[in-house]
Amino acid sequence: MSAEKVNELFWLTYGQAIKDKAGANLGSEGVFFLATEAQKGPPAGDDVPDEYTYQGLFDIGNNLLDTNNVFYNPSALHGYDEALDTAALQDQAAAQTFLTTQRKKAFDQFNEEKAMGLIPNPDFYDYVQAGKVPNYVAAQKNLDNISQTIEQIQNLQAGPMSGALKTDKANLAKGRNEDKDYAGYNMHGAMGNILSPAELVRKFQSGEKIAPPVFQRILAYNAPEYKQAVQAAMKKALTNFTPPNSYEFQIDLGKSTSDFNFGQTKIGGTVDISYGGWFSFSAGADHESSSETLDTEDESSQVVVKLVYDTIQRIPITPGSWNADVSKYKLRDDAPKNCKTLARVTDLVIATYLGYEITVGDKTASTIDTKMKETTSANGGIKVLGIPIGLSAAGSHSEEENTHTATWDNANKTLKILPTSDIGYATIVGVVGEKFKLAS
Repeated sequence: MSAEKVNELFWLTYGQAIKDKAGANLGSEGVFFLATEAQKGPPAGDDVPDEYTYQGLFDIGNNLLDTNNVFYNPSALHGYDEALDTAALQDQAAAQTFLTTQRKKAFDQFNEEKAMGLIPNPDFYDYVQAGKVPNYVAAQKNLDNISQTIEQIQNLQAGPMSGALKTDKANLAKGRNEDKDYAGYNMHGAMGNILSPAELVRKFQSGEKIAPPVFQRILAYNAPEYKQAVQAAMKKALTNFTPPNSYEFQIDLGKSTSDFNFGQTKIGGTVDISYGGWFSFSAGADHESSSETLDTEDESSQVVVKLVYDTIQRIPITPGSWNADVSKYKLRDDAPKNCKTLARVTDLVIATYLGYEITVGDKTASTIDTKMKETTSANGGIKVLGIPIGLSAAGSHSEEENTHTATWDNANKTLKILPTSDIGYATIVGVVGEKFKLAS
């Protein structure tokens, strides 16, 4: 079997394990997506300002998912809210993307001048209204003009549905309002030079009060069970806690990718399962440089992957009152093909205290031993099932960069990937989505 197929089997077998342990047994409209890169979930708890939690929930919950792909990218820019009124119209989607880019540039400029003490009032929207970021304002006006034209066309096409369309657009406008609070529609998200999850956990552990950050108004999302799960993990971080659960798997070389079904849609072709190596080495610790996937060759079936964890669970996440029931609308005839394979996030799949123990055969062990030494000497890094770990000859990278540590035991041919001591957070390992149900 080719190395590429073996790599696919490791990813999909891992995905099946996560899906099963999370209880993600889905109905006809449900889809499970595995994260291409496991990420620290937003901190949450009574001692953490809500702005941090809300921003993290928005970043994950507002992902627009493509049901033609088994994986989702946590850093994707396109949002679910955009799909409610831009999915069928490429010009508006382009305008929204441009606005997102200009907003980020405006944030960066605001934070730089704030750090230099040039801004007396640390409020981003006062800064915008003062005319400091004209490109951002122009991008917003451009999108508004396109939206108004589209709304007029849609109202004519909608006929009896025009009233409902106006209501849905008015609700969405409240959610997107950046100047005024609308309870249940928008919320405050942290912005600017915010504390990292590791910094927040350390302050929590030391009993230091965490000051609310500068905020931006973002679309409201609700996930009350997430706060409970993370708060429990943060309290365990104060103790010498050892995760109690584990699960082992090996790949079955007799299987193919078609034997796995996570609910993805096939329209005019096969489901996309493109991703990086399940176990890879990179010359740079940022993992953006060229990477090399571990080749287990004829020892692939001997590899044993042991997941070690405290909890793996589904956490429901729901959009606020700005959300619309799209099932009452028809998709335009000229809508792009990818608009027919969309899904919104309905659940986060989180793991706490997640780690791996990977045991391999003799030849693979020799390869890992050599590669670990070379990568460490080059201050590079490894990535194992989505978790990146920087390696350095002078010592491991800081906790700001690493969520896990890697220890290679050549004698026992075992690599241990364990969470760092500040593990009081959840790792987002996947999401569950619901396919768009449009009127036929």
